[in-house]
Amino acid sequence: MLLTAGCSFVWGDELDGFDNDPPTHWPSTFTHLLSDKLEMPYVNLGMCGSCNDRIFRDVIDHLHDSEKENPTHMVILWSAWQRNEIVEEMPLERALHMGLGMPYNHVQFSPQRIKLINKGARRDHLTEYYERYYDSKTDISHGITKMKSMEVICDAMGINLIQGVFHARMYQNILKVLTNTPSNPDADDRNIQEYVPEFASWLKKSVISLKDTSRVGLGRHRDLFNIARSLGDLKEFDHPGERSQVVFADFLYKQFKEM
Repeated sequence: MLLTAGCSFVWGDELDGFDNDPPTHWPSTFTHLLSDKLEMPYVNLGMCGSCNDRIFRDVIDHLHDSEKENPTHMVILWSAWQRNEIVEEMPLERALHMGLGMPYNHVQFSPQRIKLINKGARRDHLTEYYERYYDSKTDISHGITKMKSMEVICDAMGINLIQGVFHARMYQNILKVLTNTPSNPDADDRNIQEYVPEFASWLKKSVISLKDTSRVGLGRHRDLFNIARSLGDLKEFDHPGERSQVVFADFLYKQFKEM
């Protein structure tokens, strides 16, 4: 069985049929295309807006559930380092209005998406925190550790794993940390503050320690966003289109066959 996890790039946002009720876009996703090539069923855990805590939790929940089939193959596209989540109750009508998927009342947010949080006082405090104190290096360290952990788990369970990042800017954030280049005030790396040599050394060692098949978009192989950009196949809100899904599924199939 094939298991995939990630955010909107894995869910298949903006593919033809994504906004039908229920969605009918699934055959166009790289998950569906890859499962056909591997001749096995699949489970797609992708959910729009997911942070890496949710992605990690959803995968662990699946693996921990004795009633669910263990995968033999797994693909994880980790989401933006800066995304986080908070547990709070939210009226269903507000959640639907905001377009949120909220399993277990985990609200997904980021420095640019604080308005998704329900409680106004909490939004105000977080706005000040992000403007004055937040540093993406912390979330980068947590994300890379999740990737290393997933390698250990999959090796122990005999699961063929391919993982990486969904977007080119995530690798750019890492390069910013390693090279101490000036931040772009209009990009995610504006939340990367002072250069910390010891952290940069740990980060470099950690990324290099990952397997080649765990570094999709991290200095090895093209991420799904770059594939779509090179094909001129980005949708209105910068999600990969149908051609990109085919190319990415072909790449993943080749990688699995070489394992």
